[in-house]
Amino acid sequence: MSVETIFDQYYERASLPIRNTESSRTQLGSLDIRQVIEDDEFRNLNHKIVLKDGVAASVWREQEWGFGENSLDVTHFKDGIVQSLSIRYTGAGVTGLKLSLTRNEWLISDPDYRLPFVFGRSDMESWFRTSDLEMGLTRLRLAFDRETKHTYSVKDIGVDKKRAQHLYRDVEYRIDLGDRIQLTIDGKSPRKIDWRTKFNGDEIVRMYEYVSTEEWIDGWGPIADIIEARS
Repeated sequence: MSVETIFDQYYERASLPIRNTESSRTQLGSLDIRQVIEDDEFRNLNHKIVLKDGVAASVWREQEWGFGENSLDVTHFKDGIVQSLSIRYTGAGVTGLKLSLTRNEWLISDPDYRLPFVFGRSDMESWFRTSDLEMGLTRLRLAFDRETKHTYSVKDIGVDKKRAQHLYRDVEYRIDLGDRIQLTIDGKSPRKIDWRTKFNGDEIVRMYEYVSTEEWIDGWGPIADIIEARS
């Protein structure tokens, strides 16, 4: 199923009168922007789904988790590659960050019908936490598969692999982890990733500004400028 079809089905479900949602649709030039707001006793969700010339471009999400904690997420789609940024924050500031990498073909409809999509599989997911005005990598996994529950941890509690190699379903991963995340993916859609593992206070603020304003709609570029390692 294409990403565009997944979005269509989500928007159709969200528009049903039995759902506690508000939906709207705006056309701005080549951009088709669909907004869905859901507010019930369990959680508050606000989604904006953007297609450009009929092709999936990005998804923005704001979510209130309760107890003063919130998150802002942005996901971008380009050439079959999906890159996602999620920021956790409270009134006191940003507390955490998640960066994810997956593929269009690995996205599936949310079984709970609350989100436009979920990851059926992912190439890499990485978590960062804020400490002493900096944000550092605390967890990283490769080859997550929702159906089989497979995953390969590179960094986690009690796990800290500086170099690793992993093969899952004809996709090979080779990673070097130090002050950079250097990942090579072989198989279908081969590519290389070179991301940083630490960000300073100004960079954290910059990422928050990106997801909390309409800047995200123009593309992934500002985030790539921050997270990608420079030789």
